[in-house]
Amino acid sequence: MEIRRLPQNLINQIAAGEVVERPSSALKELIENSLDAKATQIDIIIENGGKNLISVLDNGIGIQKDHIPLAIERHATSKLPDNTLNKIEYLGFRGEALPSIAAVSELNLQSKYIDSNQAWSLDVFAGDFKEVYPSSLETGTKVSIKKLFFATPARLKFLKSSQVEKSYCHQIILKMALVNPVVGFSFKADGRELLSIKPENEVHALYLNRIRNLMGTSFADEAIKIENSKQITDTKFLKIHGLIGLPTLNKSNYNQQHLFINGRSIQDRNLSGAIRSAYRDTLPKGRFPVFCLFIDVPTDFIDVNVHPGKTEVRFQDSALVRSLLVGSISQELNSNFFQTSNEISKETIERFTMNERLNNSKFYDLNDNEYEKQSFFNNIDAQPLKKALKQDDWDNNAIQTIENESFPLGAALGQFNKNYIISQNSNGIVIIDQHAAHERLTLEKMKLARQNKSIDRQIMLLPEVINLEPVPLEIIKENIELLADIGFVIEPFGEGAIVVREIPALLGDTDIKQIIIDLGDDLSETGLPSSYLAKSDLILGNIACHRSVRSGRNLNEFEMNQLLREMEKTPNSGQCNHGRPTSISLSLKDIEKLFNRTWI
Repeated sequence: MEIRRLPQNLINQIAAGEVVERPSSALKELIENSLDAKATQIDIIIENGGKNLISVLDNGIGIQKDHIPLAIERHATSKLPDNTLNKIEYLGFRGEALPSIAAVSELNLQSKYIDSNQAWSLDVFAGDFKEVYPSSLETGTKVSIKKLFFATPARLKFLKSSQVEKSYCHQIILKMALVNPVVGFSFKADGRELLSIKPENEVHALYLNRIRNLMGTSFADEAIKIENSKQITDTKFLKIHGLIGLPTLNKSNYNQQHLFINGRSIQDRNLSGAIRSAYRDTLPKGRFPVFCLFIDVPTDFIDVNVHPGKTEVRFQDSALVRSLLVGSISQELNSNFFQTSNEISKETIERFTMNERLNNSKFYDLNDNEYEKQSFFNNIDAQPLKKALKQDDWDNNAIQTIENESFPLGAALGQFNKNYIISQNSNGIVIIDQHAAHERLTLEKMKLARQNKSIDRQIMLLPEVINLEPVPLEIIKENIELLADIGFVIEPFGEGAIVVREIPALLGDTDIKQIIIDLGDDLSETGLPSSYLAKSDLILGNIACHRSVRSGRNLNEFEMNQLLREMEKTPNSGQCNHGRPTSISLSLKDIEKLFNRTWI
């Protein structure tokens, strides 16, 4: 077979397939060029999802007349002044974007250089062009792409619907707008304006204002601020800043996950995995955290030449970046561990009406003799609490004492439907799911004991022989060593059975047989993660669920307040082992709204 050189037009079309995957990737390249040109306003128009038209107009410094033809030549760029790829400070740098786009479309480039009195224009048809000619344009550049991929019908065929492609374009614009708050953006699709946002000029609040405008007020107001740094050399630092959502502010997809490195929107599996690990065992299955994070790295410590789309990066010390990222997120989550998203209370308020009545509700008398007197918190040191709570003299004065001591979850007022604790703090009321809360407390106690290698075992007087179905049996057998590390001594026992000889001491008189059967069944359905620690956490979570106080259990006031105080000092207590919230707060302002009172 003869080896031959490919014609230039085919070379350009192949390159276009690598650089420009769909309309949104072409749009991204054009916006990056505008940002590199120091534009403060970028106006975008698309039609038919970008298949028919992509137009990007900016007020940047423009392009000189003689350089306009060079702009659509391959490997011609103004963004590598020192001819090196070691310290890239621009978003675009390869000189491939415009030539690649021009090779598969009809392209018009208009530009007026900042020091010129005349604008100039160039038409390109599938890579072919003639001379530039005079045009009319204010200082800046306008690039119009028509009939994208008409020269490569195979690529055009594999594009998704216009609506889907439009959404991809919208996502690109949102990401660019988030990381460039000093730039104004407008976006029209098929004649409809989807975005119009002015440049921010208040330096201190640039990013926060832009995040509030683009990701919603609820996220900006409730998210946790992150700001951390690590010194790399005497003069250079690795910096992380931005906002992360509470675990209870989660979404069904990852569209509200924004990660930027040196102003670039990045899709990095390692970093995404690091962020997920920081939220480990706090999110419901299939849910995703919300965040907007910015990482600043010295340019000589990072390689952005990994992928033609420039969405992947490599670090000189990826472990350092991962460690700082996970540590920063974990630290802030632990500092806000018992908080839940106000979105929950807002949804609650919206569902209430004035005419609704709690006809089936029952508030229990705190002094009712039917309450069980033995606490289920056998392992909690309640002595310091007894003095503060004035157990023998519980009245309004005691409630006031709790408020004055600034306990965030306040003082228990009563129990509703034998599952929910109603508490009052200085801001309003808090509703706590007693089973969900105790489930988390039990899990965190077991995790701490595992970490300290101090899980006490209890020898069973009569070993428990448990018959299991084939699949659950195999899962239990495969994880005998792991179960031993968390306090279970289990051995195979003939065909179809195991024998349990020792159990974690904190399980007490729990029905061990039922725990093992349920554990085998649950793991058969969900499967086990790959990492040892994740496996251990999953098993501990299942055990904690069975060990925790059940719904339908009456609690006295002392038990309820013990639970509240433990939540206030236990990591991740804002959500149960399955990621559901353990509490909902209703402020006095929210309650006043229910009664149509005016908040002053």
